Amino acid sequence: MEFLRALPVLPVHDLDAEVAFYEGLSFHVQHREGDFAALERDRVLFGLRRAAVDVPPPGLSWQLEVDDVPAVLAVALAAGIVVREEPHEQPSGEWTLRLVTPAGYELVVEGPAAPARVQDLRSLALALPDVVELAEDGWTGFRRVGGPWLARVAGDRAEVRAEGITTVDLVTADPAHLEELLRTAWEENPPPPPETGPLRTE
Repeated sequence: MEFLRALPVLPVHDLDAEVAFYEGLSFHVQHREGDFAALERDRVLFGLRRAAVDVPPPGLSWQLEVDDVPAVLAVALAAGIVVREEPHEQPSGEWTLRLVTPAGYELVVEGPAAPARVQDLRSLALALPDVVELAEDGWTGFRRVGGPWLARVAGDRAEVRAEGITTVDLVTADPAHLEELLRTAWEENPPPPPETGPLRTE
């Protein structure tokens, strides 16, 4: 006998609002029928069901483990999600982020601050002039203010806009090589010049 999968089902009052919340975290709807929706991302699968009960149920703890807590925070902020508690380090060395769903659930997101090479890339990118961090379409990205993205990260893979688009395995990447690629991307992708109106003549 083998247990194959757990599918927790959370009761909610407003199913549409709760689905939209998780879609903001880049989950997708695997199945929806009537008062039920199943959401999935990577190895996480759970359900939401519209129900006329106390929400959230007393004593319920809802927690997700991830591989990059700051990346989840960036995605959450971009989606306008309520952050109850910014990421902070636990005695175990793990980092914890607390979000609030529309139904009032406290969603605890726990994991490392970021894979080591992701931290390297983030530090190197943000050390360049006028570079900001953003989240879009499931990526954590970095772009020059007013310009195109220079690098973006999903899991252990990064894409750097240098000499076209270079894909980097962050598990094996050399920090010096990352720095060189980011510097090249920064130089090759300046922001467009400011627009100027037509010259006025008297």
